[in-house]
Amino acid sequence: MGLLKSIAKIKSNKKEDVQEHITSFEEERKTYYEDGVASSKTCQGRSENLQASLDAIYHKFENKCKREDAEQIKLKQPYVTELKGIKTLMLNKDEELKREKERLLETDSKISKLKSDIVNVRRNPQDFGISVERRSTSKFWIGLFLLCFLTVYIFIFYISTSFSAFFRTFDPSTELFGGMFYPQALQEAYDAGPLELGFIIFIPFVFFGLGYLIHIFTHKKSIGNIFKVILLFITTFIFDALLAYLIDEKLYNLNKTFEDPEFSISVAFSSPSFWVIIFAGFVSYIIWGLVFDIVMKEHADRDKIENYVFSLKSDINNQIQLTHLHKESILEIENDIRDYRHRCTELENIIEGFILPIRNYKALSSEYLQGWQEVITSEIVLGLEQTKNYLNECRQVYDKHITKLDLDTDDYQNKVYTKTL
Repeated sequence: MGLLKSIAKIKSNKKEDVQEHITSFEEERKTYYEDGVASSKTCQGRSENLQASLDAIYHKFENKCKREDAEQIKLKQPYVTELKGIKTLMLNKDEELKREKERLLETDSKISKLKSDIVNVRRNPQDFGISVERRSTSKFWIGLFLLCFLTVYIFIFYISTSFSAFFRTFDPSTELFGGMFYPQALQEAYDAGPLELGFIIFIPFVFFGLGYLIHIFTHKKSIGNIFKVILLFITTFIFDALLAYLIDEKLYNLNKTFEDPEFSISVAFSSPSFWVIIFAGFVSYIIWGLVFDIVMKEHADRDKIENYVFSLKSDINNQIQLTHLHKESILEIENDIRDYRHRCTELENIIEGFILPIRNYKALSSEYLQGWQEVITSEIVLGLEQTKNYLNECRQVYDKHITKLDLDTDDYQNKVYTKTL
């Protein structure tokens, strides 16, 4: 029962406050009306005096508003609430700004570490879990150097021997070396036609293919691959033997006498030049294949490092993008904080200033004008047209007064006068 009585008492007090406020404002309107009547009677309703009277009642109303602290607190409450909310937002933005700056520092630290890793992984790849021989770089370049010279040798050898074996006609002065290496092979093959030229140019690639297949088959060790490598060796050896047989036969026939037997496989096997031609080519592309295998393996080790470096560079690019995002976020937050601080300054100036309830003043001043005009229409003896002109002049003075004070609007209830420095 006590609680119900308290609630009822609070409601009753609220109703009394509202009623008291309404009564007080109505009494104030009546007072302004009466003051308008009295002032108009004093000056016979002249519009020249109305301007000064309106200025006087405005200053009176303004000073009254400044003195009414309770009313000012009530009017300023929305601004106080907004100020508290903005200060809370500023605290949150400060924390967010701090976190973004910490993230930016972490990202910059990661970028520095990744750049350092790029340098260190080439020096000590084992520290990064990459199993690479320390001499892999030197072995790669040495192997590549040898591979280039072996490639040139194989081209020269097989272009010469192929042309000599299949197309060339030997003269009696031709020796073993001249039969193997023939400087005019390309020129004469070109003169003979495109088929001959193509044959002798592309035949070295058969042996390069052998070296490449050795690398492929030995990369994945199995019985089948070993069998394939052996078969390749046998095939290319037979082809080398065929070239050696044809060249050695031509050389043999140049120096053959009637007592010498016909050239045959048995004669070829017993001829040193036959075996020299075979091993000059066969051994060279075997060595080429082994060196090629070494170079490819060392290149694979280098690829491990380069792939790791590529992944580090990719991570750096990702971190740089994050850096840009963090910087944009920091700039945006700083702009928000700057706007909040500016608004806080505005609100603090509003709170330290005062608020004029313009609708109240317009209501009261219009009562004053009505009282002023009441005297003109009822107590001053004038003609109809002259009375109308008086009333219009007074109305113009009032409108000018309202416009000059910037009160001629219905868009807002109160006019804010901020603190001035």
